[in-house]
Amino acid sequence: MCKLPKEMIPNLRSPKVLFGLFTEEFPRLNLEWGNWTEWTNKLLGFFAKLGKKYGYYVYTRPGILQKEETSEYLVDLCWTAGFKRHAWVELALEEEISYYDIESITDDFAKVVDLKAYTKVGIFAPRLAEREEVLRSLKDLITYSEPKIPNERYLVILILNHGKREKETRRIEIAGYEIDYLGDSMEIKSVRFPG
Repeated sequence: MCKLPKEMIPNLRSPKVLFGLFTEEFPRLNLEWGNWTEWTNKLLGFFAKLGKKYGYYVYTRPGILQKEETSEYLVDLCWTAGFKRHAWVELALEEEISYYDIESITDDFAKVVDLKAYTKVGIFAPRLAEREEVLRSLKDLITYSEPKIPNERYLVILILNHGKREKETRRIEIAGYEIDYLGDSMEIKSVRFPG
C-alpha cells in the first residue's frame, strides 16, 4: 500500500473527496468536446494514476497506464487491495460518455451496482434536458438492487454541455452526486469549465 503517513492520505472512499480531486485536475486534462476516445483515455487515466499513487493494484484497459501492462477486470477500471491482487475491490468505475441515452447510461451503471466494492463511480454525459431523469434512473437502479451493502457509496459524475447559448468559459458543467446504498442522494457540487 501507500508509503505516505496516514494523515496525508485522502479518504478515497469518500465520493466528495474523489469528486474534489477530479474537478481540481480536470482543467489540466485539456479535453475538447466531441473527441470521446481522448476523453475516455484521460478520464480513466486520471483514476488509474490516482489509484496507483495510493498503492492500489489498478485494472483498466491496455494503454491507459503508460509502460504498464494492464487489463480490465469486470468494469472499465477498478482498484483492488489486500494480500492478493483480488482480495477486495476498493473502487469500481464505469465510464460512458459517447452515448447520451438513458438506457445505455443505466445499462453501464448497472455493472458497478452489481459489483461488491466500497466506492462505485459512474461517469456519464447525458443530454442536458435529461439530467434529472438520468439521475432518477440511476438512483432507482440502486434502490431496487439486492443485496444491499451498507458501507458502499456511489459517485455519479455527469458531464453536461450547455452549448452555444452559454458563454464559452462556462459551457461544460461537471456535476457530482453522492448516492448511498439505499438510493438517497445529495449533490456534492457543480463546477463549470470552458468548452
